[in-house]
Amino acid sequence: MFVLSAKNNQLAVAHRELLTSGSVNVYTARFEFSADWDGLERVAVFRSGAESRSVVLRDDGECVIPWEVLDIPRRQLMVGIYGTRGVDVVLPTVWASLGTIQEGAVPGENARPPTPDLWQQALAGKGDRLDYTPDGDLALYAQDKLLSAVPVSGGGSGGVTDHRLLSHRDAERQHPIQAIDGLPEELERIPAPVEPLTNEELEVMLK
Repeated sequence: MFVLSAKNNQLAVAHRELLTSGSVNVYTARFEFSADWDGLERVAVFRSGAESRSVVLRDDGECVIPWEVLDIPRRQLMVGIYGTRGVDVVLPTVWASLGTIQEGAVPGENARPPTPDLWQQALAGKGDRLDYTPDGDLALYAQDKLLSAVPVSGGGSGGVTDHRLLSHRDAERQHPIQAIDGLPEELERIPAPVEPLTNEELEVMLK
């Protein structure tokens, strides 16, 4: 594990370990903070070469180092922290070096899902239920607070008012008689034949 200490805008490495390229979900970084960081949401930024990834720290101040910044050997891995309050960046640190990435024996080419973007990390950490908004959009809530919403066809509870918006309209048995206004009543008005019609009588009727 990497252990770092953030005091105001300074960032010092207290403990480091050997880094190898191709590593996935191997290295954990733990950050310890001075009182200057109280009340701030904390984000770690890892950088090697032109590759950069940001990770929201957990409540215990830890995170997993993203594999994307460990992909290429012989590069310096740098890390910095910034704290936010609302949408404003309040306190950024200087960069600190975690060491040079050594070439790993086996590149980690398999099973490497991309590190989520910051907004995905924030939603995953704060959202606790899916529901529909009053306008019928599918929404992610944290208790009663709306975090994000996307429009969906037909809304959440009342269905659609336009028949053309229904899905699977061409599927078999999707249009029963009762679905057409007035059709059952009109069919009831057709009298039943007194006796079966012969083929000759049907031919005469159809001419």
